[in-house]
Amino acid sequence: MVTIAEQPGPSAAPPVRLTWRNYVTLALLLAVAALSFIDRQIFTLFQDDIKAELELSDSQLGLLTGLSFALFYAVAAFPVARYADRGDRRKVIAVSVIVWSMATALCGVAHSFWTMILARVFLASGEAGAGPAANSLLVEVFPPHRRVLVISTVLAASAVGLSGGLALGGWLSQWYGWREVFLIVGLPGIVLGLLVLLFVQEPRRDDTAAVTAARGAEAIPVREVLRTMLGNPSLRWVMLLLSMVPITGFALILWGPSFFQRVHGMSKEATGLWLGGAMLAGLVVGNILAGLLGDKYGTANPRFNGWFAGIGLLIAFPFALLFAWTESANLALLAFVVVKFMMTLHLGPIIALSFAQVPVRMRATMSATINMFIGLAGTGVGGTLAGVLSQAYTPTWGELSLRPALATISVCLLVGGLAAIMAGRTARPLTDQT
Repeated sequence: MVTIAEQPGPSAAPPVRLTWRNYVTLALLLAVAALSFIDRQIFTLFQDDIKAELELSDSQLGLLTGLSFALFYAVAAFPVARYADRGDRRKVIAVSVIVWSMATALCGVAHSFWTMILARVFLASGEAGAGPAANSLLVEVFPPHRRVLVISTVLAASAVGLSGGLALGGWLSQWYGWREVFLIVGLPGIVLGLLVLLFVQEPRRDDTAAVTAARGAEAIPVREVLRTMLGNPSLRWVMLLLSMVPITGFALILWGPSFFQRVHGMSKEATGLWLGGAMLAGLVVGNILAGLLGDKYGTANPRFNGWFAGIGLLIAFPFALLFAWTESANLALLAFVVVKFMMTLHLGPIIALSFAQVPVRMRATMSATINMFIGLAGTGVGGTLAGVLSQAYTPTWGELSLRPALATISVCLLVGGLAAIMAGRTARPLTDQT
């Protein structure tokens, strides 16, 4: 996640001057964001094959896609983020990409539930480091009036990874099994990690005073970030939102491929193409629009971001129900586009709203805290709960058990929408505080 810096004061740094290095840095970090979700989404497309070969239940599959990944993602994120607040973020990102790419390849050689969990833990530990470091770095590379758009562009790149992972996996499934696909997708990430190490801009490398100040700065404990959030009414509502909305969002993403294959009888190739395209349309357009409107209306009035996010989430709810219950695969895809578009409108603005209310020195650690909420609620609870509910509904619904499972989870959108509106109403940007 990306932070929004405090308003510049008399001793603020000079305005950021954009050069080709800024845009090369952005391009490489967008590639990193996309790759992290390509690696994750490949698993969801092949999870029914993995289930069959490794003889898993839906509950075990939910643990693989959800809790095992999310717990270690959250645990690893904090020490890496605290180092990123003081150290060379370029190196953190490069090492993270190389580690998770190797872990993706290792998923292809897993031969049991436990060896697959170990590979997923390795994957989560690698991916946990890149996000906070990359977003902390981008805050310094781009000026304040472009940061909401940069946040949303990174989120859009993640959406490209989600859809691209499905499309690529579906295309490769014509010739290869799931084991070979993990190897094909994982190993090229090592090259991207080396490119990051060589070409990403790190402002601290070019400014001796900045390096000294960053290394000498006291690391922000996680408990201080949590205390800040709990002490701020608006951020308490944000915590509720981040605990609810990802449950629905990640349940749809992680179980969407199985839903279309089981309920609508789609092949892997068709699922990758059509569901991947639906994700691309909804998530990319939603993130870019959220960035543009957040920069235009939310920079001077951060409270706008809460209202904007909440309305989108409330509109998403009925379309989520339509997605789960319609008998038409085409209508389900259309509903999925609307759901993802409306849900995506919340994330960039809510991140901007949150970071407008905290000091600059909390950047990467606060980012890791937000990632923790999203990861534990989304991948952890959402991915696992969908599997558990699907298994619970199986005696009645059989192969269609994902219908009531995903419909039940969609109720979290209503709670999240109301929380977003309240976060906007109670926001206290730093410029309003004494």
